[in-house]
Amino acid sequence: MKKIVIGGAAVAAMVAVVYEVLPDLRRYLRIRRM
Repeated sequence: MKKIVIGGAAVAAMVAVVYEVLPDLRRYLRIRRM
């Protein structure tokens, strides 16, 4: 059971990081296109 909890926490942390990085990635891609 602990492994499932740790796995879920790791996934949640990754999702949080992705959501924080996404706006910067979009801005970077937009600047590169221009």
